Amino acid sequence: MLQELEIRNFALIRHLRVPFTAGLNVLTGETGAGKSIIIDALNVVLGGKIGVGIIRNGSDRATVEATFGLTAELSGWLKQNDFLDEGFDALVVSREISKSGSKARINGVTVGVAVVQELRQKLVTIHAQHEARTLQSPQAQLEMLDVLGDESQKKLLQRVRTLNARKKDLSCRLSDINISEDERVRRLDFARFQLTELEEANLEEADEDAKIGSQIRMLSNVVELDLAMSRVQRHLADGDSDSQPGAIELVQRAVSELTRAAQMDETLQTTAEALNTCLEDLENHSRATRKYRDRLDTDPETLSSLEARLNQLAVVKRKYGPALSDALRRLAELHEEVGGLENSQMAGAELQKEYDLTLADLLKQAGELSTKRQALAQKVSERILKELADLGMPNCRFEISFEQAECAGNGIDKVEFQMAPNPGQPLLPVGKIASGGELSRVMLAVKSIFADADSVSTVVFDEIETGLSGKVLQAMRDKLARLAGSHQILCITHQPLIATVADNHVEVSKEQSSDDTTVSAAVLTREQRVHAVAGMASGQDNQTEALKFVEALFADSAKLRATLQPGTGTTSGH
Repeated sequence: MLQELEIRNFALIRHLRVPFTAGLNVLTGETGAGKSIIIDALNVVLGGKIGVGIIRNGSDRATVEATFGLTAELSGWLKQNDFLDEGFDALVVSREISKSGSKARINGVTVGVAVVQELRQKLVTIHAQHEARTLQSPQAQLEMLDVLGDESQKKLLQRVRTLNARKKDLSCRLSDINISEDERVRRLDFARFQLTELEEANLEEADEDAKIGSQIRMLSNVVELDLAMSRVQRHLADGDSDSQPGAIELVQRAVSELTRAAQMDETLQTTAEALNTCLEDLENHSRATRKYRDRLDTDPETLSSLEARLNQLAVVKRKYGPALSDALRRLAELHEEVGGLENSQMAGAELQKEYDLTLADLLKQAGELSTKRQALAQKVSERILKELADLGMPNCRFEISFEQAECAGNGIDKVEFQMAPNPGQPLLPVGKIASGGELSRVMLAVKSIFADADSVSTVVFDEIETGLSGKVLQAMRDKLARLAGSHQILCITHQPLIATVADNHVEVSKEQSSDDTTVSAAVLTREQRVHAVAGMASGQDNQTEALKFVEALFADSAKLRATLQPGTGTTSGH
């Protein structure tokens, strides 16, 4: 639900903050007061096209910010797209327009207009007097029809979706194996050749080439390594002569002297123990270098063997790489591919049999679903025609047309809401109706029927009552009041009859000076509403007869509210 719309420097609006409530919100005011500018601002903030002259004269940018209450479905979408942090209890959509472009934000996160337009589908449907908008896409119309279906229809739809998913999976698997015999033999021979080549390479570890490279670097320098270890051993243990002993012997002498000294001064004991530990470390390192030198492989054949293996791995990486891990992965794939190609004829026959059975079942279930849909569509069309007759379109024709399409997840049906407003006119898709007033009445009629199926909570009508009067206008009021029980309605109106049944009444006015024009808006109290509606009825808001007439309208509206079931109507509001 739209809770508030804040507008700055937009067209004739300097700054405006308009609060909205649940139920029916009406915007009234003189012709040209700026009511449609508010709807234009709502359209723009939700990703609509930016018209010429949007930025108020004298300003460098315009901003619009819309605040919506959260629903479970809306919260799920926002969390899925990382637009909802902990602690957020509302959705704020904003758009800043400058001469160089515009920036859109969802809860403070900058996004592309396309993302806002996707979100818009979950928030608001705008039916403006001069905009030829479709109710929804044919796909959405089909989904609405299914929502109105009974439990057996819903189960059929679920069965069709399950079978279609299975059919698609089988089709993909069949396309992989359903090849000609010559092609199968060719692919099998090539796969076997590659498999043999990789198996002969005896691949085991993905980092074998790195390990061999390290070994080759070591063996290429084995002579230098042997000499270096020899010198290390001499410095540690052997020494150069009796007069120049190795490091171990020198440390042994120091430990012996320090141990004797510690017997005379116990404060030296810790140092003696630490030096003895150093001696043990030196002896351990000496043994380690001796063992390392003993393990050095100086056989030239070893180096040649490793270099040959590294060359073999290089060939494998060049053909199946770039890394050995890729070659190992390809080896596993080839085992599976060879097995599949060897058994493809038998597997193909089994898969084809399962595919044929699945397709037959799918078409049968889709046909039954289509029959149910068409029966339901006839009933729905009759209900919509009755609604349209009440709304002053008694000669209108309305049909839900069916066209058979390729069987998919929703069955074999493509539906489209079509109508002909006047006798002699052909049936056309609802969105192609030229008259905005007729379109608005159709939208009201359809939404009255599909209220429970429509997930969009806010519906905007711009001068929906144009050209209506008498009983038709009263029927329009009654339908708006009932629809406001399940949807939030924003309605621009010039009709006192509709204004009196509102839950929230916003009066829009234009203020002019010699060099400036600005639009303002105010939520009216009960007393203010009476005078405002009296002005709408007679042009004089204090005329006694007009005030009595308006009080009578409010009394009639109160009776209407009393007839609405709990949960389908709203309170009297302002």
